[in-house]
Amino acid sequence: MILIDNHSRVPIYEQIKEQIIMLVNTGVYKPNDKLPSIRSLSNMLNINVNTIKHALAELEADGIIFTAQGKGIFVSETALGNKKVVADSLEDIRITLASGKSKGVTEKQAIDLVKEIYKAGDTND
Repeated sequence: MILIDNHSRVPIYEQIKEQIIMLVNTGVYKPNDKLPSIRSLSNMLNINVNTIKHALAELEADGIIFTAQGKGIFVSETALGNKKVVADSLEDIRITLASGKSKGVTEKQAIDLVKEIYKAGDTND
């Protein structure tokens, strides 16, 4: 379910974070669902345990997951539509749009791209 792109400029821990958030937002993982253990994620993805811990620590700090001592890692009740994650994403978009604007991307091009991205995820068409 989680795929790592070793050629991406995005750090591996960020890829893991983003994909877990995506899995929550698409309903693969629901609130209170148990996630695979750190060791099993490490083995499945062939990634260092510390990288997995880093991703999960940030997800926990963001309120996406929680750890139940001795029981495992679970999806938080507040994971879906998490306000901090949304706010961070909007800030990332703002920075990227400002950069694109300074490089000559027009408002129409940006809006067309947004529509393309959202339409690609819409299964009702």
